[in-house]
Parts: sequence; C-alpha cells; structure tokens
Amino acid sequence: MSTSQMNGLAYLTAIKNGEIASSPMSEIIPMRLTVVRENYVEYEVRPDHRHFNLQGGIHGGFCATVLDSTTGAAVHTTVDAGVSFSTIDLNVKMLKAMQSGETYTAIGEVIRVGRNVLTSEGRIVDQDGKVYAFGSATLLVTKRA
Repeated sequence: MSTSQMNGLAYLTAIKNGEIASSPMSEIIPMRLTVVRENYVEYEVRPDHRHFNLQGGIHGGFCATVLDSTTGAAVHTTVDAGVSFSTIDLNVKMLKAMQSGETYTAIGEVIRVGRNVLTSEGRIVDQDGKVYAFGSATLLVTKRA
C-alpha cells in the first residue's frame, strides 16, 4: 500500500515500525515515535548541544517544536487517507529546564476531532513523570480526500 492510501494511524504506525521514514524534522529535533494508537502518541526526545540558547540551556523553541509535532501526530492518528491539516494555534508552557543529553517522553493526546477543527494537548515528561513542558494545539483541516 502506498503512503497516500494510508490513513493517519496506519501511516504513523509504519513510521514507528521503521517501514517508512520519519519527517526530516526528526533529524533536527531528535524524536523517535515509540507509541501509536488512535488519539494518542509518544515520542522519545533527547535535546543536545545543537539546541542550546545563548545562556547554554535548552532553547524554548525545542519544547515548542516537540509539542507541535506531538500534538499534530496525535491528531494525525484520527484522519483518513488524503486529509491534510495545519497547526493554527500552539500554546506552550515551560515549567522546568530540560537538560542536554537527557531522554524525555513527549505525549500527545487528542481532545476533540471536529469536521474542520482538531484539538490536542501534549506534555514533555522525564522518566519519573515530572512535567517539563505542556501545551495545546488547534489544527485546521486544509484538504480532504
């Protein structure tokens, strides 16, 4: 089956299983899809020296990008083949500084799937479940099959 014929859940499952390549963004922001089910995804993320801000900490844009990708992937699990969507609002709150070289889990969950507007939330946690950042996203369907 070609990727254009896959629904979102099948597409992301194929990425998780290494059957198709992930987004090129996962090379810039190290993210590996580890859990995929309808309305839910998890990524393993690991910031490194490339993500430092001027003060030597992990740039807030790292968290924002991870949460944009994670909330979008959660929504992607719900769409049919040929449906495209785009983030129209992303709200991110950073609670604790992430550390270079540490591994975190980014979790995305769908809140609501409407006809044209999709809503999801995400969080970045450490191995103990401590939340480092959280956010919500609103996405708009831009193309239907």
